[in-house]
Amino acid sequence: MVKKATAIKTKVSIHDVAREAGVALSTVSNALSGKDNVKESTRQKVQEAADRLGYRVSVVARALRMQRTFTLGVLLADVANPSSPDFLRGVEDMAERESCSLLVCNTDGLLEKQIAQMHVLLDRRVDGLVLLSQYCDPPLVRELLNSGTPFVLLQRRSRQYQDDYVGADNHEGITAAIEHLVGFGHKRIGLIRGPTESTTADERLDAYRIAIERLKLDDDPALVIQGNYQVDGGYRAAREFISMSQRPTAILAANDMSAIGVMNAASEAGLSIPGDLSLVGLDDIELASYARIDLTTIALQRRDMGAAAAALLLDRIRKKRKKARQVLFPMKLIVRGSTGPVPSKKKSR
Repeated sequence: MVKKATAIKTKVSIHDVAREAGVALSTVSNALSGKDNVKESTRQKVQEAADRLGYRVSVVARALRMQRTFTLGVLLADVANPSSPDFLRGVEDMAERESCSLLVCNTDGLLEKQIAQMHVLLDRRVDGLVLLSQYCDPPLVRELLNSGTPFVLLQRRSRQYQDDYVGADNHEGITAAIEHLVGFGHKRIGLIRGPTESTTADERLDAYRIAIERLKLDDDPALVIQGNYQVDGGYRAAREFISMSQRPTAILAANDMSAIGVMNAASEAGLSIPGDLSLVGLDDIELASYARIDLTTIALQRRDMGAAAAALLLDRIRKKRKKARQVLFPMKLIVRGSTGPVPSKKKSR
């Protein structure tokens, strides 16, 4: 039995779109590439013709013509952290407007892995890099950043260089949290700080110390304990706080994941939140609002921050400007059920 030959669908070309729309080849090219020298009515006619024919712009041809890959690289410190997807969604929102794709790499917060992933992205000729909570000062990293590919730093700035940077007003957020706790009568407030390599953690520690001094609170150095932005780090720090002869009546955690670690440690020790210990997190991840968590926290506009980082990057790619820009987003205290009045002296022992 002889099978009938099936028709082979030929690839639709830009010439086909020009004929379908009844316009010049150059008009189709300008309309589909987004150039502003085409009337909106003509652009719409060309797009409708392209849609009818199923025409898709050749990514390779566009890249060769414009000397761009239309790909952005994103480096994440921890892809499993619940706050990471919102930052990434913001970057994606802006990238889609530019018809760019994303290449996303996880570094686990490790310098060696970050350098390796940066090589991967640069070898792929990405148009630019968004670095979320990454190392930016070590010589090998700086060498790659200075190789000519535009980049923007998100949530961790350089201590040595002026770079495009998007972050949050950490002093505003930390101050609001401490004033909230003081309003409940707390004077001995513990801080679980973030990693030492993080400038964001530095800013939050500075804000904490300034507020403690201004409000004349207990400035015991033992009230600052190192964390790692992870549940286990929050748990260990909370165990250390709880074991003190005079433990804090409230804890301000480096982020919501650390705060969840505090909750675990408090539960093990038979302490109630907020009856025995008030707790404030930072990030306002989705879990923080769950009834069984009910965490008072400092909210970050993560998706908007990601979009702002991508916008800065795309602006630098297009205009090749030299002057660095900084964008800071306000923070907002979200009051829930994990904070309350300072416990009585008898209860806090």
